[in-house]
Amino acid sequence: MSGGWNPLTGRDSGSGRPAYAPYGAPQPAQGQAYIPHAGGPGYSFGTMPQHSAWPNMTYGYYPLAASQGVPQYVMPGAGYTAAQGPYAGYYTQQTYSYQPNGTGSMLPRQPQPYPNIDPTMPAAQMTNTTGGTGCEPGYNYFFPAEHTKAHVFKTNTPPWQLPPTAQIPFKAAHIPCNTTMAELLKGFGCTNATPKKNKCFEVVSGGGGKWYKGLEVNGADKDMLKKTIKDVGWDSTRTGNPNEKPVVCLWFCRD
Repeated sequence: MSGGWNPLTGRDSGSGRPAYAPYGAPQPAQGQAYIPHAGGPGYSFGTMPQHSAWPNMTYGYYPLAASQGVPQYVMPGAGYTAAQGPYAGYYTQQTYSYQPNGTGSMLPRQPQPYPNIDPTMPAAQMTNTTGGTGCEPGYNYFFPAEHTKAHVFKTNTPPWQLPPTAQIPFKAAHIPCNTTMAELLKGFGCTNATPKKNKCFEVVSGGGGKWYKGLEVNGADKDMLKKTIKDVGWDSTRTGNPNEKPVVCLWFCRD
């Protein structure tokens, strides 16, 4: 999860370090403003040395003004050395990156769309200090050590009032076990100004497609809001695997 989105440079598409970037610092991602060590706006304005098309040939360095067939040998310390070995005739040349949308940029960044945020689960996105979502460029995320599996039902009718043949859509989520009930309600969009209307229900399967109402939490129960989901048994043992505890099934409402 290294990378994210911010309103200045848009969505990060990778976490690779640019050429010639220093080590020992967060890795700049594509789209992040980065000033190369050489400085300057780049080749477009003639501030960088223009390399010849024929450096490091077998007989030395040919300047642009050299006559064909006349070898021009490089002076010691002049910056070029004669190529040796089987790779004579090939050379590497340092290139310089531009500022995104900056001076001399030939590939300006296009406007980036805002990320789609699900209002029923705002906790699916992480807000960063730039006002955007996801990790900031070069940062990774430290995940909690323990999670529970949860299936959150998406229905306007309470699941226990639906007929056994009803097909209920749901979203699956890993939820950190140290999440408090207050954070759980807020993270799933239960933000009604009237606390008592913000509710979470555990839904228990009765078999045959029938569901029953289990534990209820509402935003007015101050003692319950302080508890973590692990305190009520929604922990990493709720895997849904054969011969293990079932996945936690939840239904939220805020009106």
